[in-house]
Amino acid sequence: MTDDHPAYVLGSTDLEHHRLMLQGHILRPWTERFLRTAGLREGMSVLDLGSGVGDVSLLAGEIVGPRGRVLGVDRDPTAVEKARGRAAGAGLSDTVTFEVTALEDLAGSLSFDAVVGRFVLLYQRDPARILRKFTRFLRPGGIVAFHEIDLTNENPSWPPCPTWDDSYALLAEVYRAHGTPPDFGRRLNRTFVDAGLPGPEIEAVGIVGANAGSALFDWMAHSLRSLEPALQEQGLALPSGLEPDEALAEALREAVFEQGSQVMGPIQYGAWTRMP
Repeated sequence: MTDDHPAYVLGSTDLEHHRLMLQGHILRPWTERFLRTAGLREGMSVLDLGSGVGDVSLLAGEIVGPRGRVLGVDRDPTAVEKARGRAAGAGLSDTVTFEVTALEDLAGSLSFDAVVGRFVLLYQRDPARILRKFTRFLRPGGIVAFHEIDLTNENPSWPPCPTWDDSYALLAEVYRAHGTPPDFGRRLNRTFVDAGLPGPEIEAVGIVGANAGSALFDWMAHSLRSLEPALQEQGLALPSGLEPDEALAEALREAVFEQGSQVMGPIQYGAWTRMP
């Protein structure tokens, strides 16, 4: 989250920070694939924008190893403190550091081999300007790699499960009402080009919940619970029979598997390019 957007729709609570860590666990394979395919290698220096509780920074730290360095920046001091604790717990404090700062306040003398981020561009009023701004921190040949999301896939269950479909639809609805594009993953190519960058390579993957052990149900429940204040503000409510409490994930599981459905979560997009 940055000062280029008035507010982060999911808030800054302990619940949201826990949701971010759960999300990091679920998305790690895809983010790792995007970063490695983009060209992140041992010994590189990496700037992680909107680093939150640190998942992408820690992953990048594992990729670049002890000869590399990673700087994660976020304006949420509580999230940054948690990220620092996680880096220490993982033995990565010498490689991965975090700063509390608005993006505009980063010193212009810094330089990196890569600028990366996950679910950060969609929260900016002008994401192309953000990309343009941070290419100045890149060395020649530097990597720009971002992992973004699309919440607008229709008919996300089959056989149709109205409880899941209606719950999932709330995510896009509240994002739109908040002024945050829920389909931002589809906009990555244009965003890179508008930023004056070479056209990116782009991949997309879908996450499917087809068994009761899938973490997708926990992710959905945590997302809806973090969004509850925004839902109330927009006059939106969970489907009948659901409550935004600790039992929500299990209620979603039961609704889905009573009908023998498989369900789909957001589409994940990765986009990357290199500076000339």
